[in-house]
Amino acid sequence: MSRGMDANDPERIFRALSLQQARKRTPNISISNKRNPQEFILAIAKLGMPPACPPDDMLRIRKLMRPSILLLLTCGLALAQHELSIYELLQPETHKFAIVYDVTYAKEGAPFYLNPIRPGSTATDERVIDLATGKPLKFESVDGKTAKAQGLRPANTLDDSMFLKVNFAAPIPKEGVARFRIYKTYEDAPSYGLKNGLLVFDRPFGIKRNVIVLPAGYELVGCTVPSIITTQQDGRIRVSMLNDRDDQLPMKITGRRIQ
Repeated sequence: MSRGMDANDPERIFRALSLQQARKRTPNISISNKRNPQEFILAIAKLGMPPACPPDDMLRIRKLMRPSILLLLTCGLALAQHELSIYELLQPETHKFAIVYDVTYAKEGAPFYLNPIRPGSTATDERVIDLATGKPLKFESVDGKTAKAQGLRPANTLDDSMFLKVNFAAPIPKEGVARFRIYKTYEDAPSYGLKNGLLVFDRPFGIKRNVIVLPAGYELVGCTVPSIITTQQDGRIRVSMLNDRDDQLPMKITGRRIQ
């Protein structure tokens, strides 16, 4: 590739990578409109980089790819942003963990949202905010019997089940969504505490995207689900996982106090 080549011209860059080789390796790829940056990036992703690509050419291609990749990633994240739960584990002796639950709800005409309260858990410190305005939303706790009587839940709902009913400022409009955040703290000794000197958090997850943050002073020693492990700026360990199942995914995390 000539040093005078325009790094923003995907057609010439693609030609430099050998169009004949590209078609031979992936005969079904469509590259009729090589001036479309998104199509060019997808073509490159399918091909992989040819082994003979010189370092200078690779640098030019990376510069070209950055804006399009950022655009594609941003669109993907926007489409995937439906539910996210963050569990901040408090000291295990308390059996408590603080939950931040982000929801995007798109049921047309819905005036409220029902969030199930896990059986055996005691919920405190509850509050809800509208993510579009930052204003608090009204909420109340209702049991299964009341929810059934009001037509909010099906007949097979247990009478003693509990729900957090979040009331919207207005019903969800056509093609609209409600975006809100629920804060609450659970106390649940069966799923969180100390066992044989180790921190144990053992809980099924129905939400797709989940983050578990270990309490300060603890390190991770075990996790039963493939996860991304990072350290936050405050030093706490952060475990991020994705539930790719259509049902609940059991997960067990163990940690130990840093000596």
